[in-house]
Amino acid sequence: MIQLGVSLYPEQETSEQIGNYLQLAQKYGFTKVFTSLFSVEGSKEEIIRYFRDLSDVAHQYGMEVYGDCNARFFMQIGASCEDLSVFKEMGLDVLRLDLMFNDERDVAVVNNDQGLGVQLNASLVPAVKHVIELGGDRNRIIGSYNFYPLRNTGAGSEDVYEANQYFKSEGMKTQIFISSNAKGAHGPWPISDGLPTIEADRDLPIGLQLRHVYALGSEEAIIGNAFASEEELKELSDTVKEIYVHAEDKPFYFPGLRNEIPIGDIERIPLTIEPVEDLSDSEKDLLFEFKGHNVSEYTHTIIRSRWGRMDFHYTPIPARACEKERFEPGDVVILNDNVERYKGEVHIVVKPIRNDGTMNYAGKIAKEEMFLLDHLKYKTNFGFITKRFLYPKGISK
Repeated sequence: MIQLGVSLYPEQETSEQIGNYLQLAQKYGFTKVFTSLFSVEGSKEEIIRYFRDLSDVAHQYGMEVYGDCNARFFMQIGASCEDLSVFKEMGLDVLRLDLMFNDERDVAVVNNDQGLGVQLNASLVPAVKHVIELGGDRNRIIGSYNFYPLRNTGAGSEDVYEANQYFKSEGMKTQIFISSNAKGAHGPWPISDGLPTIEADRDLPIGLQLRHVYALGSEEAIIGNAFASEEELKELSDTVKEIYVHAEDKPFYFPGLRNEIPIGDIERIPLTIEPVEDLSDSEKDLLFEFKGHNVSEYTHTIIRSRWGRMDFHYTPIPARACEKERFEPGDVVILNDNVERYKGEVHIVVKPIRNDGTMNYAGKIAKEEMFLLDHLKYKTNFGFITKRFLYPKGISK
């Protein structure tokens, strides 16, 4: 299950604010805390105490602490790649190398005997490959992307997907940053324009950001800026519950079908639909209660979910009048009683198709989420949710 985390920058925050925020984050299922070690000034002793206090509070709430550092900070704090004990003094659970040494020192950090987990910069795949080639234990590496405070400098979705495929092929997880839209949310630097990894996610609702990075294959999502609002923390918690659902088994699912239809505890990409007002109860059940939607083999004209026709074979789905002569990309249709063999299938239109009376218009995918359709490939599970969350100013409702 995708893990959630928050970021804290204790040089800008009071102990009371940190405690209150972590208590709230724990309430909504967050388990990680990210912080920047090299943004704090002071003596070695002051810095150690600074982050030890943060770690102690985080551990009280059952959270792991990730500390971001670089080679310069190693020198500042008096650490060596062979001896990471100073980071254990700080109470860290995981050490993130923002920029690697690009030699055997990286291997020493990864294979440390202090029990520290190690994150390597997932944006620098060739450097990560080099660490493994030199003897770094891939089982101890987590890939961690950068965040980008400066607008227009963030990563592209394709870059993240490609890197995630590499990490997955090597059995390694990746962590990525998403961004709060709360007014005044800050990062480690004096700029407040969001802190995402992916540039296109910068202004999106935070739950949609999470669905995007899940679709791209990351296993951990950290809110890069602080403080996110309670509404955003809840939105993320609710989004996780929409991604991980249970698809009920049915006695009439025959053996060949069981290899295709989602059954049991599954993961899916939730899509926000703007439904028509006159949906029947059966259509509502098919869209929102049925959890067996997944993608059939071809998606060039429609994204086809077949399996509703099994569950709704004996349920009437009367044809409903629709003035549309053609259904357009993003339209969601349900096959009706006029096509008995296929009745109950749900299709998402990819290219315009003719309305021939066999399909009931059920609604439209929210235009802000049309990009998620690119991630619906053969056998990808998906589902529908309604627009329960408020979109920020500048995005249509």
